[in-house]
Amino acid sequence: MKKLVISFVLMLAFTSGLILTASARPDETLKCELFIELNWDWVGFGGTSPYTWVGTVWGDLDGDLYITLVDASFRGKTEHFSETWIIVTDDGVLEGYDNGVWRFVNFKWTANGKVTGATGELSYLIGYNMHYSGVTTEFPVPFGTPVNGTGTLILSSDF
Repeated sequence: MKKLVISFVLMLAFTSGLILTASARPDETLKCELFIELNWDWVGFGGTSPYTWVGTVWGDLDGDLYITLVDASFRGKTEHFSETWIIVTDDGVLEGYDNGVWRFVNFKWTANGKVTGATGELSYLIGYNMHYSGVTTEFPVPFGTPVNGTGTLILSSDF
């Protein structure tokens, strides 16, 4: 009888371990290409900034991307900014923040942040680091004319 109980407990522990292993996601790095366009007066998702980049990501994630300016300061020919962002996919919604710089000299930007919320199949990405970078078209005068950007977005638990 003892052998039967021990065998049952070992089998249960082994099976539970397999179930936990199968449902856990490995640490992975997700890489996406992106296209964004500055929408001069759209205030989305409860934001207060009139400056929101609206676009798409594709690659390891496919969806719509919304980046809203929270704060900006200008030092010489460099903008230092902070933003919130949301990616809406068929598998769930990601949200987070980033801080970065954009250079008026070459129109390149780079930013780092964190995934602070996620739903659905993407919930395992909460806490992941976010890095994105790219280049925009020339910043126009007068305000209100199109500004587009292309770049890459990376989510990783490693950096």
